[in-house]
Amino acid sequence: MSSTASTGEPLNRSKGSQMRGRDVTDGVRSGGAGIDRRSFLRGGAKVLGGAALLGVVGPGLLEACSSSKKPATATNLGVLNFNLPWVPDVESGGEFIAKDTGLYTAQGFTGVNLIPAGPTATPQETVVLTGKALIAVSSLDSTAAAIQKGAGLKVIGTEYQKNPFAIMSLASKPLNTPQDMIGKKIGVQSVNDAVWGAFLKANNIQMSQLTTVVESFDPTPLAQGQVDGWFSFITNEPIELALEGVMTHTFLLADYNYPEIGNVFITTADSLQNDRAKVKACMTAEIIAWRTCISNPNLAATTTIKDFPSAGKLQAEQEQAVAQNLIMATGDALTHGLFYVTTATQTENCSTLALGGTTVTPTEVFDMSVLDEIYAARPDLKAVPALGTI
Repeated sequence: MSSTASTGEPLNRSKGSQMRGRDVTDGVRSGGAGIDRRSFLRGGAKVLGGAALLGVVGPGLLEACSSSKKPATATNLGVLNFNLPWVPDVESGGEFIAKDTGLYTAQGFTGVNLIPAGPTATPQETVVLTGKALIAVSSLDSTAAAIQKGAGLKVIGTEYQKNPFAIMSLASKPLNTPQDMIGKKIGVQSVNDAVWGAFLKANNIQMSQLTTVVESFDPTPLAQGQVDGWFSFITNEPIELALEGVMTHTFLLADYNYPEIGNVFITTADSLQNDRAKVKACMTAEIIAWRTCISNPNLAATTTIKDFPSAGKLQAEQEQAVAQNLIMATGDALTHGLFYVTTATQTENCSTLALGGTTVTPTEVFDMSVLDEIYAARPDLKAVPALGTI
């Protein structure tokens, strides 16, 4: 493998130091320094193997409120402690809508405590295992690594049917498929080396057939033409560059022999048995709220900015809300309802995990029984709404 490092003047960031990486593996998005969420979540899988293991109302909101009548059997469930995937931004738009519109309390909770995550926060797996949160949103990699080490956790659903990992290139010089990367320079963050190597292996590409350039998470080198491709999140860097006037082309790793879901809901096996009513109530509220985000991404963005002005600029949050909806309202969600992971997809994901050294079985990791019960009782929630626009 040929490996080099490059530098460049950073772009003028519209979100400044508040820029963040997104999903399944990452840290604070900044103009080159700092921790990206991809590095944080990927690193979390290793940490868990050690000591840490011991204001605008739209149609979507009206739909959510009309579907949130309090179940007769769900009363006084106490305060819900829910661990978010990252620092507050529209990635958690569903949770913010659920809290602000009373969806959690409509399901029987007396209140909700949304626990932020971030580069210095305790891993979500540890927070759930120690009972400080009933449910958390994490990465499949981190949770599966913890389960492999003996953690009593279960994945009970997923927000993203496709992981946001992508290869980004300039629109003027697009890389359309993995094979197009052969002979090219690809910027990859060192923390993503394992995923990068596994992805190339899955597509029968040798490291020696291209040049891997060690990079930070600032995509300036791509914008300046120093590299031909960039390891990115489809909900992050393409939006960041577009707001700077740099148009890009992307393809998802998940579409090329590397199937993996993202932003998984996790809880303990004990909670599934002994606090099932709470888990079920929480996931019902989540389904209703994220249906609203899909039909009304602008509401997701405006609610986020209203509650957390530090999240960033409205346009960036709007664009991210639209981008994440595309990987949420697809795949198994279209046939089985939001968050659902079918047996076939579970098997594919375990094969992907094995490429990175995590060997687990679908039954060890996944439990869709709560979603089965919710959709059996509320078939009106099963159909995924049409994608809204901003």
